[in-house]
Amino acid sequence: MPNTTVRATAEGLPAINRRKALAFLTGGIAAAAVTASPVVANEPQASTVQNVLSACHAAENRLCICEAREASIAEALGDALFPEWKTPSGVASRWSHVPIIFRTSKALEAEIESRRELIEKSFGGGLMNRPAYERWMRDMEAQGAEGLAWLRGQEAVIDASGYHDASDQTDQAFAEARAAFQAVMELRCQTIEDVRAKAACIIRVYHRLGVEIDGDDLVACMTSLCEEA
Repeated sequence: MPNTTVRATAEGLPAINRRKALAFLTGGIAAAAVTASPVVANEPQASTVQNVLSACHAAENRLCICEAREASIAEALGDALFPEWKTPSGVASRWSHVPIIFRTSKALEAEIESRRELIEKSFGGGLMNRPAYERWMRDMEAQGAEGLAWLRGQEAVIDASGYHDASDQTDQAFAEARAAFQAVMELRCQTIEDVRAKAACIIRVYHRLGVEIDGDDLVACMTSLCEEA
């Protein structure tokens, strides 16, 4: 995610918990129960129950591997993954009386450009004389250059670590796991063995999400719907 670098995590924003998002994006346990009814006779199945379940398991494993790599790199980076540069503060500050925190060079570049325009406008409107104008511009440019150099250095460290590549791979693995789990949730079971296999897969995924499910209750719910259908 060059000067555009640091992702949401490095912006200091809460990281998206992909695994928990998986639960919300797949419709929940209700979807599993609703799709448990048997298929109509002679209705063609695109793939067998086992194929769908195996694909889901493989996608889960790939996601776990990608998440582990991303987490390992993030741990190695430590605080370097969340760079922060603070502007000079105080009454004489060219920025603000209180420190302004910048976490990306792109954000600081935009702020520098905005302040250039404000200083130019003040000078053009007669609100400051030339010595004051030159002093403000000189100080702001020098301090801004210092901040940009530091932030870009930190961003280069993050780029070199392979963190962005690892995060991209995890995002892709998450999308694949979500699609594979959705296929399981939509899977129509024909036999009680299919129901139990599907339930086992759902339980395994939800346990990985940290959500506890009573396996017997889930199977009973799905089976009852099959019988009613």
